[in-house]
Amino acid sequence: MIIVTEALNFERRAPVWEALSELFVGKELQDYDYAGIAKTLRLSGYSVDELEKVLREEVAPVFRSNLSALAVPEMEGWAQDTVVKEIRAYLERERTGLSRLLTRLGTSRALPDVATKRWLQIRSLLS
Repeated sequence: MIIVTEALNFERRAPVWEALSELFVGKELQDYDYAGIAKTLRLSGYSVDELEKVLREEVAPVFRSNLSALAVPEMEGWAQDTVVKEIRAYLERERTGLSRLLTRLGTSRALPDVATKRWLQIRSLLS
């Protein structure tokens, strides 16, 4: 389920995944957090629309539960190797039958409110 038109390049995608995973941490992001995330995303060379697809279809399905009311949230973020491992496992998981349907339903859900607000802030910095 690769959504960006190029073949998946893990070296190029890893910093994007790590930056976008920051939208799902439990702490309040500061201006310098937003600036750092935007800088990483800008350097990736992906368009804003491509970045939003990566957020919604690759990162959010893995990390959205961190913002759940029932979760004990990760407050400081994740190491890049952890982010890559978790997202790769998600992307490589076999999707057939019911699993494919559940995956589609899960990725089509709206982002959590906190992540949406954070993404809009990042998006404004990328424009």
